[in-house]
Amino acid sequence: MSAPPVLTFDSIPTEEGLSLDLVLDPAWAGTVFAGTDFEAAGPGEAALRLDVDGRDVTLSGNFALPATAECVACLERFPLRLAGEFTLVLEPAEKARGRQAAKGPGSEVELTRDELDTDVYSDGKIDLAHWLREQILLEAPVHPRHEGECPRPLVAPDAKASGGHLSDRLVEASKVDPRLAPLLSFVTKNPKKE
Repeated sequence: MSAPPVLTFDSIPTEEGLSLDLVLDPAWAGTVFAGTDFEAAGPGEAALRLDVDGRDVTLSGNFALPATAECVACLERFPLRLAGEFTLVLEPAEKARGRQAAKGPGSEVELTRDELDTDVYSDGKIDLAHWLREQILLEAPVHPRHEGECPRPLVAPDAKASGGHLSDRLVEASKVDPRLAPLLSFVTKNPKKE
């Protein structure tokens, strides 16, 4: 497994900055998606740029990574491409701690607009894997779904329009996901007649 590298601040040329083109290993991407319903579907790519301003580093770039996810409408896995562009300003952790200490202990923390867009790096090391992981997960949809109309929704889009009882449309065994079968007992009960 080859993760994106950890760079030292001193390895970034002060005047010209540093550009990197990375191949995102599917095994590393698998660790990015640990604990989620997403899976890596092949190698990805990232183009990164690091520029130095004093002790601050501007990390910008873009990435693309093929993945698969479970559709919320039909519960089948489908391919999707996670891609995005980002710009982060990273400052040394010591600088952030010094700013907080200057405000005084127990004081209420009020962040300025510039501080909201800033994060920190520690011990002079910039872990590109950490920042890429964060950006990839930010691009992952909360409710993944096939683009356009889902090919096999669990409930037909015309369910309300067809007029039949919901259980009539769900009972077709070939179309009921086995994970949802226990729920059929709730919809197949006869409604109370008034």
